[in-house]
This record gives sequence, structure tokens and C-alpha cells, in this order.
Amino acid sequence: MLEILTEIHSGLISKRSACEKYGINRNTMALFIRKFSVRTLGQNVSTQLLSAMPEEKKAILLEKKVKELSRQLENAQLKNESLEMMIRVAEEDLHIKIRKKRGTKQSKECGEVTQTKA
Repeated sequence: MLEILTEIHSGLISKRSACEKYGINRNTMALFIRKFSVRTLGQNVSTQLLSAMPEEKKAILLEKKVKELSRQLENAQLKNESLEMMIRVAEEDLHIKIRKKRGTKQSKECGEVTQTKA
């Protein structure tokens, strides 16, 4: 079952195809995937599964992981750029102060307000 799960997570075979190929019920497969997903297994088990794979499958899996991580990095960078742009527009065009200036201390009025609420 771990080999089947590895094939599914590596993208070599779909869940439906795995069920048909190995004669497993889809509900059983879904339960097994939830219980023993490579993502929920510890790093040691993931490493063991990776080391037990043939070199071709290992290369395909690692290439897929690199593409996925590159895509996630690109999305994070785009999100960061858009947030920076929104902050800049709010500060320049709308005159809303968002970023705290370095060395700025909390005013005494704010300190008194927080002390009375506590």
C-alpha cells in the first residue's frame, strides 16, 4: 500500500487509476490516503520511501517537488509585492500611516488608555 501511495503522491498514477490497477475500493483508498499520507508521515518515513524508489521515479518526484516549491515561492513573492503596493498607495495617496517609524515610542495617552482597560 505504501508503494501505491508513493505512486499517487508522485503523480505517476491517479487515485482512480490506482484503484483500478490494484483492485482496491475507492473508499478504502481514500481512507488509507488520509491515514498514511506521505505528508502526514514523519520525515524519516518520507526519506525511506524516497530511498526505496527507483532512480527514474525519484527524479520525477523531486522534479515535481521543485516545480511545486518554485510555484509557491513565486506566489509568495507576488503576494508580498501586492501588499507592499497597497501599503504604499495607502500611505502616499490616502495619507494613512501604516508603517511604524523606527524609534517611535508609544504616546502617554495610549499607555494610560491601555492601563485603565486592563
